[in-house]
Amino acid sequence: MDFMEANINNYHTIQNGYLRNLDIHLMNRYEAIYRSNLDANFLLTKWCPACVMDCLTRLYNHYISLPQEEVQDLTKIDLTNIVKPKRGRPKR
Repeated sequence: MDFMEANINNYHTIQNGYLRNLDIHLMNRYEAIYRSNLDANFLLTKWCPACVMDCLTRLYNHYISLPQEEVQDLTKIDLTNIVKPKRGRPKR
């Protein structure tokens, strides 16, 4: 949940009524956290801004509603398989 705390500014922007563009690797992390804590069958429609805002709102509302002791004791989520995609043309 350190990821949630490190990116709390996304929740604050949603509270103000907008959401900045998020990189795909950030959305993949949010989706993995959502699946592990709220709904294992959830699929995030990443091209839909309203869907992303709704997902982040539900996720941060759940995160904020947890007691602080529970936040500290949450199991670590394996996010090692989510990598930032390489940019540019493939090498020959």
